[in-house]
Amino acid sequence: MKGIFIKIYAILWLHLTRLHRYKYGFLNMIITDMIWYLLFMLGTLTFIPVEDFKTMAIITFWGVALWSFMNNVVWIVGHWVRFLLEIGVVEEHIVRNTNPMSLIAGRIVTAIIVTIVAIPVVGMVYYELTGINIYNVYNSIYLLCSFILIMFYALFYSLILSSIGLRLRIPGIMLDVLNIAVYIIGGIGVPLAKMPPHMRIVALFIPYTYAAEIGRYGGVGLEPLLGVWKTLLFGALYLVVLMFISILVIKYATQYVRKHGVKAIGAM
Repeated sequence: MKGIFIKIYAILWLHLTRLHRYKYGFLNMIITDMIWYLLFMLGTLTFIPVEDFKTMAIITFWGVALWSFMNNVVWIVGHWVRFLLEIGVVEEHIVRNTNPMSLIAGRIVTAIIVTIVAIPVVGMVYYELTGINIYNVYNSIYLLCSFILIMFYALFYSLILSSIGLRLRIPGIMLDVLNIAVYIIGGIGVPLAKMPPHMRIVALFIPYTYAAEIGRYGGVGLEPLLGVWKTLLFGALYLVVLMFISILVIKYATQYVRKHGVKAIGAM
């Protein structure tokens, strides 16, 4: 048990130290995120009917906030397998009985900090432009729950991408085809109740949908299509399933690397 805590401490120390050393790149990442999110939000607002403006503006903000959290985790965590392979430390971790995926998972610290810094600033600008206080939420507990759910969904998904990338020797993030699409078909940007029936069926098979439905309930009190408790239950079940899939994929990829070794991923 002590060894596990030491490894966790070492991984967190590494990522926080790296964050400090690359602070200007980190600041650039935050500013870039804020610009993109504001452009996306303000573009979306132009299509909202006047009579629904206040409610939909809040839904839009928290939907983009959830999507940004998911997007940051997938990109920042999923992309790091390329870096580890290029500097040749995957074998070093395996020799020391540390799964390299645990080091990659630690990148979630960076993703969380980027989102925590960027979203409040975007919210203040959003308030100045729209006059709507998006922080006056219906239930902060459910809103926080939605962020926790989407964080773990994205973490397990990105670890699956990284593991597959380790096996196929291509950047894990290059395997991602869902990040943009799930904003609509995953129910992050559009409530289930307002989706066409055929699209709604697809959304129910995407875990992010349940986090978004809980987020909308916490943000503005919009009741989930399946009800609050059913949505939480299915969201938790999807989380468990995704966790087990990630464990199996990581185990398979690591065993393959132990047997066949790795090759560095060249610059794209």
